[in-house]
Amino acid sequence: MTKGEPLLKIDALRLRFGDREVLRGIDLSVHKGEVVVLIGASGSGKTSLLRCVNLLNMPSDGRVTIGGEAIYNASPGARDGNGVPIRTVNRIRAQTGMVFQQFNLFPHMTALENVMEGPVTVKKADRATTRTEALDLLAQMGLQDHVNKYPRQLSGGQQQRVAIARACAMHPQVMLFDEPTSALDPELVGEVMKAMVDLARTGMTMVIVTHELGFAFEIADRVIFLDSGQIVEDGPPKEVLLHPTHPRLKSFVGRFHETADLLRPFLEGS
Repeated sequence: MTKGEPLLKIDALRLRFGDREVLRGIDLSVHKGEVVVLIGASGSGKTSLLRCVNLLNMPSDGRVTIGGEAIYNASPGARDGNGVPIRTVNRIRAQTGMVFQQFNLFPHMTALENVMEGPVTVKKADRATTRTEALDLLAQMGLQDHVNKYPRQLSGGQQQRVAIARACAMHPQVMLFDEPTSALDPELVGEVMKAMVDLARTGMTMVIVTHELGFAFEIADRVIFLDSGQIVEDGPPKEVLLHPTHPRLKSFVGRFHETADLLRPFLEGS
């Protein structure tokens, strides 16, 4: 990948479930260190798009490249076919980290063990080195006093921060977040958002699906609005959220100022 090329590039991506077309020709480029936030009404295709990046959803057509290598490339004339060898898919998939709505931690492992599991088991990394890195990541998430606790002993916000640390432990090129605060109680949302803001400031490339428009305004380099499986607006948050042009987006961001005012106390000084 030469300098200036996108780290993540999506071309003419389509996704169908039976007769229903969920994504209708998506083109998107994300550069190294960029934070891109996907917004849109439920059913607009934003989560489906995110899941196509690492093939949790198998696209129907198009091309997805990460670091200049194709993880999905529809074969000409093939039906729902990926022209990329499975070994290549698995290697490139490992370059993405994903944080879901639900925390998906191993309940029988401590926070530290959850973070160490991927590097040690999948990458065969040295256990002592991995432990040091895992402790550092948990400290970055503000969890240095909870490393030996099991998920059941942690709050939802703490569990989600463990999940973020676990994804970071694999040293991904791109971090994907699928509404990471939607399953949290309102008082716990801010601590996870702050952890994500801190992560963005390290230069991590991030693609985030969220309904929290105030958070999108604070963290995003670009905000993308999807409607009916298509990108209809794409630009800096001040343009997309404060000066929307698409009628559906104008309606969608009507609650933005109220949301931003509620979130600002959590993010100030972060």
